Amino acid sequence: MNEPKKVIAAVDGSFLSTRVIQAAVEEARCRKAELHIVHVIENTWSNGDTARELAIRDLEEDAASLLSSMKAEVEAQGYEAIAHLLRGHPGDKIVDCAIDLGADIVILGSVGKSQVKRMIAGSVSTFVVTHCPVTTMVVKPVYPAHPS
Repeated sequence: MNEPKKVIAAVDGSFLSTRVIQAAVEEARCRKAELHIVHVIENTWSNGDTARELAIRDLEEDAASLLSSMKAEVEAQGYEAIAHLLRGHPGDKIVDCAIDLGADIVILGSVGKSQVKRMIAGSVSTFVVTHCPVTTMVVKPVYPAHPS
């Protein structure tokens, strides 16, 4: 028996998350696939500090709210989704999730960081495209047409 096809939509709460979800629903419909929404909380803090613990709790509440709203957006388009809240390095966790689920495609956004920002902070989309053994679709912002 064949494994069900799976589409992963990796969302970060940026303005592109809605476009990522739209692309993922369309792709899942075309493939007759399960849709999985993934959000990663980067947890680079050490344990113990009460202020940090409160900040982490706030991040987790925000992340749960984001996943809930993205899932509702999928359902509004007449599809179902499974939400995954992960913790760690976003690029690593998205790649690991794609492998663990046996995904057919990963869809995520690229906010178009400048070269300097990309060198300092890195780019999750570039990391995933480079390291993921699964086909990856990068949704880019739509800019107004350049006047000729």
